This record gives sequence, structure tokens and C-alpha cells, in this order.
Amino acid sequence: MIGFKSKLLNATLAITAALPLATAGLFTSAGSAQAAALIGEIQFKGGFTAPSGSSQITFSQDALTFTPQPITPIGIDSTTGNFSAFNSGNIGNIISFSSKVADNPFIDFGSLTYPGFILPGENTSSITDGLNTFTLTSSSYKLNESGLNVGIDVALFGFFTSATGEISNGGGNLTFQVNNTSVASVNTILTGGGSISNLSFSGGTFATVPEPAALLGLGAVGGVMVMSRRRKSFVK
Repeated sequence: MIGFKSKLLNATLAITAALPLATAGLFTSAGSAQAAALIGEIQFKGGFTAPSGSSQITFSQDALTFTPQPITPIGIDSTTGNFSAFNSGNIGNIISFSSKVADNPFIDFGSLTYPGFILPGENTSSITDGLNTFTLTSSSYKLNESGLNVGIDVALFGFFTSATGEISNGGGNLTFQVNNTSVASVNTILTGGGSISNLSFSGGTFATVPEPAALLGLGAVGGVMVMSRRRKSFVK
């Protein structure tokens, strides 16, 4: 914990030192930022990696973890705005609800030969290059009972960064379900330290361009989140 706090403090100091330079460039290029920033909506679903299988979620009280690793592909079903340049993405390994830490950038957008499909020998550089990304700053989940099934909705809050560094406000959600159960039964598993695995998922995100002052704040938050990127093991 001490080491993590130290890293966070160092990251914060580094960002503070860089703020004057960021401010100077920010207001002189507000018009170009609006043009180049990621704007629009994306609908996506879990992809497939040969021969590992489909992209899936393991759900526990504290976290979501994604498989396969090191790349969990997603396929993009529909887009608006300048997200039309992408057909795939790589989703981060972990969302931790308890510590508000995610494996950031949470989604790295790019393109594959077939949307969301990683074939043997596939060039995956565009979905692992750290360009055109969604950074997660917070998340939460809600259980909803529907007949004999339980739907889980995970709210996502964060921001997008374009390949040229422009930042835009963003948000979205992940959805998945557990069949033939109840909210009470799912909560019993979660509060008992258990988890539910092999869950398919889908989701959507949207991006809008904030005012220049908001861009500055998002850049500072993003610097801290990137410095706090880490992988964490959870007891199932």
C-alpha cells in the first residue's frame, strides 16, 4: 500500500509539473481538438480468439475479469461519428469495484480482418498500440431479476483519447446475464466470496467533446489512472 501511494504521489507531482505546458497547448488548439477527438457511439460484443475460444467475463463481488489473456477481443457491431474507422477492440483484464482500479486503457480500438476475431497469425497491433482508447475512471454494477434469469448491468464512466491525443468525455455499459437463478442466489454467491464464470457479454460506449477546461481536468485524471495501471489477483 505504501508503494502504491508513493507511485500515485509521484504521478500526481509529474502531472502538476506538466500542467502549464498542457494549458498553453490546450487553448490554442481547441478548434482542432474538436475536429480530431473521438465523437460518437459504439455497440460491441465479446469476440473470439482461435483456438482459445470466445471472450468471456468472470464476475465476483469485487471485480470483473476477462478472458482470454493477454488480449480479450471485442467485435464492434455498429458505430456513429468517427468510430466508424474501427471494427474491433481489446478490452482490459480487470475492473475492480472495491478499489476503483481498472486495467487501463480499458478499451483499445482498432481493426482486425474480421470484427472481433483473432485468427492464428493475425496482426493485432492496432488493438494493442495504446492509441484510440477508452480510459475507465469509475464503474458500478446492478443486478436485475427478469423471469428466471438475472441481468447484470455494469455502468462505465471515463474518457476517450484519440490517436493524436485529444480527449473527449465518455461513458457506457457492459451487460451480461446468469440464467435460471435469482438475485438472492447471485448475491449469496458473491457475498460468500464466490464468482460466476464463463459469461458472455455485450456493451456500448459513447463519446462527446467537453469544454476546454474539462479537457484539462480529464488529462490530469488520466495521467494518474495510467500510472496506477496494474494487474491484481482475486480469491474466487
